[in-house]
Amino acid sequence: MESFLRFSIVIISGLCLHISVQPASAAQLPGSADSNLNLPAFPFLAEVTGDDVYIRSGPGTQYYNCGKAAKGEKLKVVGNKFSWLQIVPPQGSYSWISKQYVQIDPKDNKIGTVSGDAVRVYAGSDEVQPMHSTSMQVKLNKGDKVTIVGEEKDSYCRIAPPEGAYLWVSSQHAKPLGTLMAPAPAPSAQPETAPPSMPSTAHPMPASPFPSNSGAIKAPASSPNQPDTANVTSTPAPAGVTSAEEQKMKEVQDLKQKVEAERAKPQAEQNYTELKKEIAVIASDKQGFRAARTASALLKMVEKYEFLLEVAKTAKLQDEQAEQVNQKIDAAKNEQLSKIEDKSQYAVIGTLKETPISTEMPGLRYYKIVENDKTLCYARPVDGAAQTDISKFIDKKVGLIGTIEANVDLGEAVVLFTNVVEVP
Repeated sequence: MESFLRFSIVIISGLCLHISVQPASAAQLPGSADSNLNLPAFPFLAEVTGDDVYIRSGPGTQYYNCGKAAKGEKLKVVGNKFSWLQIVPPQGSYSWISKQYVQIDPKDNKIGTVSGDAVRVYAGSDEVQPMHSTSMQVKLNKGDKVTIVGEEKDSYCRIAPPEGAYLWVSSQHAKPLGTLMAPAPAPSAQPETAPPSMPSTAHPMPASPFPSNSGAIKAPASSPNQPDTANVTSTPAPAGVTSAEEQKMKEVQDLKQKVEAERAKPQAEQNYTELKKEIAVIASDKQGFRAARTASALLKMVEKYEFLLEVAKTAKLQDEQAEQVNQKIDAAKNEQLSKIEDKSQYAVIGTLKETPISTEMPGLRYYKIVENDKTLCYARPVDGAAQTDISKFIDKKVGLIGTIEANVDLGEAVVLFTNVVEVP
């Protein structure tokens, strides 16, 4: 903080040393209000003074566009940061909530009930996909009701902005009209310090070169006999109160445990989409360096897990495709085999030719089987084949079913066939 502050030292009565700490520039301190706005008490109405003024998800042009406001449109302002006004979302605005945490009423599909605790709601935009919408507006708890205002997208429900969900518009394009109601009194538990716009009267101070409404930090009142310099130290966080940075670190640790729990599930059930969005919000928060750095490391770890899931998914897909190819190959092979005739039943296959009957063997009919003009063997029908008209198979390729014997008289092998079949 030293790089942002400058100090003025004034000696009073030679005894008391008062130190006022002045920001170098109000716009340099995160969360500080622009002292030059001179805004009425919140909430108040503001009129849009420009044409097609962007409404954004956060207080700055680096936040994404959530719509436009027309000139003359009235907006309800509930707060400010720097030169940006925090507004109630105008008509037509919407938010995103993860579908897995919303139960739709079976009687009315426009009503949903939140089924989890601390469920994040993000500012919706027609220019940003739901999974890339990182501006969180509010957290809802189990039992909270939401109004569905459109079709779901990428596992997110489009809902009307719930209570506490706000958007932002530049004060350069909005003119305050007047306070709507008296501002609520500060809670009694808050320290009774003077508001930024009023100088403290706890100690009479000489004129300072710095404006009294600049948000200067003044030393607390002390005994007249004790110099105020004894109390000028960096203000520690009150006992029992967690600092913003510690709170962010706790959120990161909680998210890490959720990541590990997701990692322990079967690969087919792992889903890091919502966790990545929550981690990315903290990683992009430049006000919490340590938490942002830890969240960035956790985000890289989640991306590694997702990469491994993608590799496993690809390998599984390749295995399934290979199995399908093998099944097609086997089916084609079986189909081809079914077309192949089983020729093992034949004693011989070849072209059937007539041959003269030997005078030494009157009454016997002999044929010969020829292939490429060469005689393979002789053949003689027996049993049922002897009664068959063999002449219709002459000069055709046939298969003979029977047995092979050696014939001494012919000096050749003879197939004694019981059946003859024409083959392709």
